[in-house]
Amino acid sequence: MEVEEQNSKVNVDSRILKPGFCCFGVTDACMLRCKMCEKWKGDLVADTSTNRPPTLEEWKRCAASLRRMVDEHFIIDIGGGEALMMEGVLDLVRYSVDLGFDTSIASNGWPINEDMAGKIANSGLKMISISLDSHRKEVHDYLRGVRGVYDRVINAIDYLHKYCSKDFSINICCAIYEINQGDIMELIKWASSNDKITGSINFMACMQPNNTPPEEGWYLNRYSFLWPKDPDKTIDIIENIINLKKNKWKIGNPISQLRAFQAYYQDPKKFVKKKQCNLDRAVHVSGVGDMFLCYQWECLGNIKTDNLKDRWYSDDAFKVREKIAECKNNCHFLLNCFDEFDEDFRG
Repeated sequence: MEVEEQNSKVNVDSRILKPGFCCFGVTDACMLRCKMCEKWKGDLVADTSTNRPPTLEEWKRCAASLRRMVDEHFIIDIGGGEALMMEGVLDLVRYSVDLGFDTSIASNGWPINEDMAGKIANSGLKMISISLDSHRKEVHDYLRGVRGVYDRVINAIDYLHKYCSKDFSINICCAIYEINQGDIMELIKWASSNDKITGSINFMACMQPNNTPPEEGWYLNRYSFLWPKDPDKTIDIIENIINLKKNKWKIGNPISQLRAFQAYYQDPKKFVKKKQCNLDRAVHVSGVGDMFLCYQWECLGNIKTDNLKDRWYSDDAFKVREKIAECKNNCHFLLNCFDEFDEDFRG
């Protein structure tokens, strides 16, 4: 019996693929007060008062361990909080690029002045995704909780276009909420006609605000102001996005992901994948260095003391993958980040 159990485990382990997605959440700090994110209140899980953030060298060591697990040009997504608030983040970018990674940073745009744009250009960063929720200044500033954010975003795009090479990808990220969904077509037109947007506009589904305790039916309660009041209208808007995507407008989302969004807005309780969640192949590292496959399940160790590759193949990781296989939660990472829906949604 013991041998059979071991053989069964080996067979399951043999199906563990290389990581398919990686996000280094290098800091939980942020200067904004976004309606859809409460990182600025202090992270619920990562208490920096008792658990220090990793040093730059510790982040580099983590990247080097990851490099031994993946192919060249694997993408490391660097996020936060506001990733550009981490001291030395562009040194981490340069180190990762020299290892053979492609790198991407998600930013709210606020820290990107002319000096920062020049440093980004020299870092080797391949792409940046800047949040912009509406072409209307008042709407974007409202959602981001600080006046003047819209203007800072527009200036950031100008500076990046000025200093970065033609190969550098400047992208826009927009989540679909009740307040801004009527602005989306105009935002797509603006992005698609703007030669400074060298990448694409990418959409995200409305989720329970980041860094808040899990709350069943959150879209019906205190966060209902974010959730579209007429799901059919939202589904029609996404259908229009799909049609523009088919006509070669600057829309980055795969059609399969947009179809998953439609299913989600129709019924947020129904799991959007026909097969199991794919986060068993995701690497997440928090602002204090804790390693996860998915933040909903147990921590696998910390990059300050543990080797990422060792923890990826550990018994603890195997147990978490078993839980992920049974999970039916439409989380932010499943819908918005590691968007493998090609086998489930076609169009």
